[in-house]
Amino acid sequence: MDSPNDPAISEAERKKLRNRLSQRAFRRRQAECIRELRNRVNADQRPDSERVEALQKENKLLRQQLIDVQTKMSRLLASVQGLSDSVAKTLDDTKDSSGQPDQDERDTGRNGDSSLDLDSFDASILDFDAPFVSDAGQPQMLTTSSAAPTTNGLTSELVNVTGTNPFYSQIPNIWTHEYQMGIDPYLTAINASAESSMVLGKDYAFTNSPFSDHIQLLQKMLKNKLNTLGFVPEGHHSVQSVYQPVLMVLSMFNSMTRPDVMAWYAKTRFYHIIELTAWQLYPSPTTFNKLHPRYRPTKAQIENSHPGIIDWIPFPSIRDRLIQLHSANPHIDQIFCDAVTGYVVETPMSDLILGAPQITVYVRVTDLINTMSTSTEESSIAILPAPDISTLFSSPAYARAAFNKLNMDKGAGYYKIDPAFFEKYPELWDQGSDLTASGIPLKPKFQKILTYPKPLDPSTVETYRSFIDFSLDAANTISMGPGS
Repeated sequence: MDSPNDPAISEAERKKLRNRLSQRAFRRRQAECIRELRNRVNADQRPDSERVEALQKENKLLRQQLIDVQTKMSRLLASVQGLSDSVAKTLDDTKDSSGQPDQDERDTGRNGDSSLDLDSFDASILDFDAPFVSDAGQPQMLTTSSAAPTTNGLTSELVNVTGTNPFYSQIPNIWTHEYQMGIDPYLTAINASAESSMVLGKDYAFTNSPFSDHIQLLQKMLKNKLNTLGFVPEGHHSVQSVYQPVLMVLSMFNSMTRPDVMAWYAKTRFYHIIELTAWQLYPSPTTFNKLHPRYRPTKAQIENSHPGIIDWIPFPSIRDRLIQLHSANPHIDQIFCDAVTGYVVETPMSDLILGAPQITVYVRVTDLINTMSTSTEESSIAILPAPDISTLFSSPAYARAAFNKLNMDKGAGYYKIDPAFFEKYPELWDQGSDLTASGIPLKPKFQKILTYPKPLDPSTVETYRSFIDFSLDAANTISMGPGS
């Protein structure tokens, strides 16, 4: 067919061609409209409960996609900021001693580095499908280069495709973890939470860390009860007597809120948390000396308010970085569970697997415990090495033999961190420490992650209070003897 712009085509033929194209476009729109109406009719024929359920599922999926996007964007921005700081430091260290670079030029360069270049930004890294498509007659995207100033002086600079105000790039460190989730934001949030709790008449607060809320409330209840019973450490009572109530309360807490974790504590004999909690309740030289060296508080822990769950991590450098970078992070409990799940022990592969080469591997503590927990029979004995990797992670006897050989029940001093943890949270990595396990991972096909408790509710609070009152009153009455 000749082009409609061909001068050989008459005006009448052009009109006919335009009419045919218009009719074709009209029929296409009409067919789409009919198809849309049919879909609506089919949807309306479903019961309300099904339509509501479908909409709820769709909302949940879209919300999860938004959370994933926000998480990936935060990590991307943190990485860009880290690269910018690294380059700036390198330039400062290697500058020509014969002359000072122009200050305005340096400042301009740094400001330029601190913002994202939208043209070079690869949206595919977000890895999600956009659920909505704009109408054909509407603009597909606003860009700062194509938008023109409006009559009131506003431009697309104030509403750009990144969803952020570009003036933020002029605020120092706004994209860093410290600015968004560090110590200062945490203090602001905690103060606001404390005020709201007072207004609501609650004796406990809701923070970004439900795990820490449980711990703080239990410690408060336990200490108040001990004070009511007249407990005076290093006075009429031995400090040693505080460990039993602490053990009892922590066992109750984990059994109620994290039953899957009790197998972990039982197998590892991880008593360090009991000693840590006793010291937090009654700080003294006696309780401090019983702390495992890896659990002794750092300067950052002592000087800064932070979620209490951070204290449960047996790696000081990770604790300090969490306090500095993630105190106000709403996902701090998940970070803690990822860290504990990532406890590993290094070993030669030939010690565990028959015929394996002499290479270093690392095994997660949780992987062996999960296998051991599949059987209640502990009398069966297996002799290492196991026939193959599958047997090691499917046979409770072989898993128990490997667990004992790797001294996983001897405390935190044997543990390192799975490198996968630092791949997920690179800002927590400390190149000056030897916390990261070396070698290759030896793991089952499926790995479980430890859970964290749900937020406090009145029923749980009352259960805690009743348990502590009953247990300590009973223990105190029995210890006084029948003649009391």
